[in-house]
Order: sequence, then C-alpha cells, then structure tokens
Amino acid sequence: MTLLRSIGWMLLIMAGLSVAARLNRALVEDRRTYGITQADPAINAPPLVVFTTVALGGFRGIIADMLWMRSSRLQYEGKYFELVQLADWITKLEPRFTDVWAYHAWNLTYNISVLFSSPEDRWRWVRHGVTLLRDDGLRYNPDEPRLLFELGWFFQHKIGGDTDDAHLYYKQAWAADMQSLFGGGRPDFARIARDPVLRHTLMTNYKLDPALMQQIERDHGPLDWRLPQAHAIYWATRSRLVGGLVDAGFADRMIYQSMTDAFRRGLLVTGEQNDRFILAPHLELLPYVLRVYEKAIENPTARVGAETGFRHFLREAIVLLYMYGRADQARGLLPRLRSMDPDISPTATLEQIVFSIYAGQGDQLTTETAYASVESSFYQSLFWQAMGDAEKAHGYDQLARLVWQRFMAPRMDRPDLKQRTGLPPIEEIRESARQRMVDSRSGRP
Repeated sequence: MTLLRSIGWMLLIMAGLSVAARLNRALVEDRRTYGITQADPAINAPPLVVFTTVALGGFRGIIADMLWMRSSRLQYEGKYFELVQLADWITKLEPRFTDVWAYHAWNLTYNISVLFSSPEDRWRWVRHGVTLLRDDGLRYNPDEPRLLFELGWFFQHKIGGDTDDAHLYYKQAWAADMQSLFGGGRPDFARIARDPVLRHTLMTNYKLDPALMQQIERDHGPLDWRLPQAHAIYWATRSRLVGGLVDAGFADRMIYQSMTDAFRRGLLVTGEQNDRFILAPHLELLPYVLRVYEKAIENPTARVGAETGFRHFLREAIVLLYMYGRADQARGLLPRLRSMDPDISPTATLEQIVFSIYAGQGDQLTTETAYASVESSFYQSLFWQAMGDAEKAHGYDQLARLVWQRFMAPRMDRPDLKQRTGLPPIEEIRESARQRMVDSRSGRP
C-alpha cells in the first residue's frame, strides 16, 4: 500500500510538472509578446544556456538567487576558485543578469589573478576576465552601458594602472597582441577595409569596430592602439553611445582620464631592435585632451570632476611643454590656468610658474610625472648641448639624475615597489630623450 501511495504521489508530481511546463511556455510567449521578458537566450547561445532557459523557466531565477547567496558566503570566506565555478553556473542560469557578469569578470581580474606570483599566470587570469566580459557578457547584453564601462575600467585601471606588481607585464603582453594585429601602434584602416581576414579577426576576436576606431581617432587624436588607454577610450565611447545621461558622465570621466594618461605616457618607445618598452609623454595629443575636458565640463553629471581634473592637467601640461622646449604652447595655456586656479599669480612669468609647480610636486611625483621630469630634463640637456651651452646642458643633466635618484631611493631596497612603480635605468631614459630629439628634428611625431 505504501509503495502504491508513493507511486501515486510521483505520478501526481510528474503530472503537475507537465502542466507547469505547458503553462510556462504560454507565459514565456506572453512575456515575449508584451516585451517584458529577459528569458530568451542570445542567438547562437551554448546548448546548456538554451536548455536551462527553456526547461527551467522561471525556476532558474530561484536557483540563481540561491547560488548568489552561496557566492556571497564564498566571497566572505575568500574561496575565490569555488566562486569561479559558481558564478559560471549563475551566468548559465541568468545570462542577462548583468551584475553577475560584472562581478565574475572582476573576481577573475582582481581577486584570482593576485593569488599567483608569476606575471604570466596573473596575466592569464586578467585576460580571462577581459575576454569573459567582452566575449560572453556582452554577447548576451550587447547594449548594456555598465558592462561596456566595466570593460573599459579593466583597461584603464588594471592594465593601464600601476597598482598591480605585474602591471608592466600586462602592458607588454597586450602591446604584443596589438603589434601582431596592426603591425604598429596606428591601425592602417585602408588595409583593414580591403583585408577580410584582418577585419574579421579585429571584429570577431577583439570586438573592435574599425569605423568607431576611426571616429575615436578623429575626436581624440593619434592614439597608440598597442596601449591600454586607447582601448579604455574605445569601450567608454561605446558605453556613452548606448547609455543615458549618468552613463555618459561616467564615460566622459574615463575618457578624459585616459586621454590625460595618454598625454603623460602614451608614446611607446621600443628602440630600433624592439629591445625596450618605455612609455613617454605624447605631447601631440594636447589639443585633443583640451577638447575632451571642455566637452566633459558641458555635461552636468561630469562637470565638477572634469573641472578639477582639467586644472591639474593644465598645471602638469605647462611644466611638460616647457621642459620639452615648447614654451610657446605652455604660455598659451596660462590664461586658462589662471582663470581656474586662484593660486597662480596673475603677474608671474611662465618660468616662475613652472618653477613653482615643479618645486611643489616634491615627493608627490607619480611614476609618470617622475619619468616625464627625468626625460624632459635630459631633453633640455641635449638641446642646450646642441646649442653650444655646456653649462645649461650640464645643469639639466644633473637635474635629470637628481630627480631619478630621489624618486628611486625609497624603492631600491624594496623589490616589489621597485618593480611596480620604479623607473627604467637612467641611461635608457636618456636614450629615449635623444631619440625624441632626433624625431623632432626629422619632423616625425
């Protein structure tokens, strides 16, 4: 009797599930008709995603919530590797749940990667996070401004920044990929248009639209696409195109910050034998950076931060331009700086202002500003040497070496800090300045 009762209950449950499945299909069709569903899997979705979407119906949301609560516990316990598998299940259950894509990619890029000591292993996980968001997250959510912004953040902060001990390896690895794709820092768009294989690789493997890249070049100048700043700008631009006013504010901030960073260190010096990897100031971007800040200030959601960033950029740009022998350009920025910075005297000369800003930096030099200070001082030394003024040449040479030694002194006994934020050997920086001098005389940018 007990066996018959059990069989009866099982048959009743199966019948109920069958009815629920039929009703679920009808409900899905109604939600699709009225445009209130997120249940449909993306085109060409993996079979498992299609199965969970159709077979589980509304139940998969409940399961996903349970897994999400479990993932929060694993995060608290620091069990990141278990989180990877759990997050993968959640994305299979709810492929249009943007929060889990952003969280999963961030976990791979920031948490998992730093568990490894080898730069190669770290880069594998960072790249995994980038490709997960780019190739899978955006596959199911192609016009989601938040995911586009998050992808740009990985390029701006994780690859482009220096908070990770292996950041230089990330930059070199990404630059090598782009070098093999473009053959240099600047894409040949005519070649891309007539080469279907290259175009397919660009759009399919890297999700880069040549038309949008060209538009970014027109708006933001001759960027080096081997470097992360260009890609941060690309994904921020895409986010801005599909997002609302608030999304545009976040995107504008990423764009002007990345443009500032490109001005500081957006010129890649590899040497004639590709035996160096030195990031130097890209002074030709000046008019484009000015335009980006002016545009961002017009956006109410970005104005305050943009004005602050613009003021700091003007101070930095004036010093760099002056040190690289572009006094006229530096002088041309003074009226804007005076209108925005009450600390700048209205009667001070350019030289007095440069000295005041330069001296005020003191121990607050970042790696980028320290490198620029050393290289520009060497540049001035070589310039005055060519002009026959040995005294000035010697003075600037000594200044370059003094800044290098002062910046590197607290890092010499700390290998981790030296690797993450240290400067290249001083003679490499001098050689970079010499090459810049040669390029400027030959008319090359």
